[in-house]
Amino acid sequence: MDYSPSPNSSWVWRRICKVKHEIAPGYTDGIWHQQEGFSSAKCYDWLKGQAPKMKWERVVWTGWSFPKHNFLGWLWAHEALQTKSKLLNYGVVDEDTCQLCGMGSENQEHLFFDCPYSRRVIHKKLSDAKGMDIPTTNALEWCVNRQGSKVKKEVQYAMVVCVVYVLWQQRNTCRQEMVLVRPEWLAKRILNDMKARIRERDKSHLSIFYMEWLESKNLM
Repeated sequence: MDYSPSPNSSWVWRRICKVKHEIAPGYTDGIWHQQEGFSSAKCYDWLKGQAPKMKWERVVWTGWSFPKHNFLGWLWAHEALQTKSKLLNYGVVDEDTCQLCGMGSENQEHLFFDCPYSRRVIHKKLSDAKGMDIPTTNALEWCVNRQGSKVKKEVQYAMVVCVVYVLWQQRNTCRQEMVLVRPEWLAKRILNDMKARIRERDKSHLSIFYMEWLESKNLM
């Protein structure tokens, strides 16, 4: 505990050594007293403390989504996507007009669910998927409070997260390359992504009822 790295040490080594000051309160006379025995996992749990389980974790980490969709959904749930309204607050951009429609402030709620372009994508997606529900406001709260069987809920979660992922990619393409595709094409891509994921997923545990339900929604 008395060791101090030299100023010439690498940043990584100095950061590793700094950890000892953060875990020092967990020791008394050189003995780790917060939990029985010591391990890096137990130390990490002790440092981060007890956090409530997030209600939306089942929404963004569903196995019916591609991992890349899951990750972006996690950023969306944390409101961590760098929308123009957020960049404006950082002083990075001069205005926050929505990149997709040119109307309204580009925050997450507008970009994914209030934007006229996004709504056209969702409307087209609803018809392609034969009645699959996709909310156009408070989507995360809607998903958390969704009722129904586990399979149907998780497929629905995957659909919402896929919509977020594809719209975010289109927003970035439009921002970087000034290319905005037709909403019908984007809706088709969402449907194809969902089909690709569902087809590669192990469905041996599903009953005939759910297999027929997926087919009825044009997801097989």
